[in-house]
Amino acid sequence: MKDVLIVTTAVNESGDQVSAPARSAIEFKNVICKIGSKNVLDNINLSFKRGEITGILGPNGAGKTTLISIMTSLRKHTSGEVTVLDEKLPVRGGRLRQRIGVVLQETALYEELTTVENLRFAASLYNVKDVKASIKNVLELLMLSDRANQIVRTLSGGLRRRVAIARALLHDPELLIIDEPTLGVDVEARHAIWSHMRVLKSKGRTVIVATNYLDEAQALCDQVAVLRTGKLLTFETPESLLARTGICLDVTCEDAAGQSITDAVMRVPGVLRVEKTETGLTVFLKGEQMSKDVISVILATAQIEGVRMRAPDLLEVFKSLEQPTGRT
Repeated sequence: MKDVLIVTTAVNESGDQVSAPARSAIEFKNVICKIGSKNVLDNINLSFKRGEITGILGPNGAGKTTLISIMTSLRKHTSGEVTVLDEKLPVRGGRLRQRIGVVLQETALYEELTTVENLRFAASLYNVKDVKASIKNVLELLMLSDRANQIVRTLSGGLRRRVAIARALLHDPELLIIDEPTLGVDVEARHAIWSHMRVLKSKGRTVIVATNYLDEAQALCDQVAVLRTGKLLTFETPESLLARTGICLDVTCEDAAGQSITDAVMRVPGVLRVEKTETGLTVFLKGEQMSKDVISVILATAQIEGVRMRAPDLLEVFKSLEQPTGRT
């Protein structure tokens, strides 16, 4: 396959554009997808770089699954242009499917068959040449060798997810697309799946991950596309996204103290905004190093019951993208 040099771009609602030279795995140009009269995706412009892990971040109903359904040819877009691995969609025949591995929210495994029987069946669908060696490789990669002969219905949710990922990797695809990779799995399995995805990146594979979890995007992704109600809010690194939102200081205090604290901390350079909460306030800071200074101001201003520092959650990230800085 001939290499193509393109420019990675993303356009947010304000018309801001981010660009950098890159080889593209997937491109969306002015893509609209309607279901009935509703725009499920609204004028999406995105380009996913090859050899990276890219996240699609957003709450339920944001359009993540629709975006994945389009790039995997499970759904047609209404207008615009979609290119996957240099093939303009829609593509006739199964040529493109042979180059892509897909893991959807539902694992769709044959529960009465063993792990290896599921993989053999999948290998037959993809016309895998050396079935025995390919199955051995994916079992080792996903650390499933000791589960090869276990009936799938007896496996835990995390192990089933790993079997589904193994199945998607059998034909050694150039591109792996995963919708909610750690849906319904425990913490240990979650970190194991993350580890496997990093291994794929180290082998030069392109991975697209749709997730509800900010920490998952932060742990895995080189870039994240943030969607909400079918619109692209931003496309940037997880680090810059978190820096824009800020470090959070949760302050537990009475309402009267909260007003005094808000007035005081908003005069401190580097305080992005203050939000009222059920138990007091959350103060958003540009950097962690500021926390001591801000806490000193808080303690000098009013009596509080407690304070703790934490990373922002997904809802707070959305607010930072949609609202100006200040008090809210």
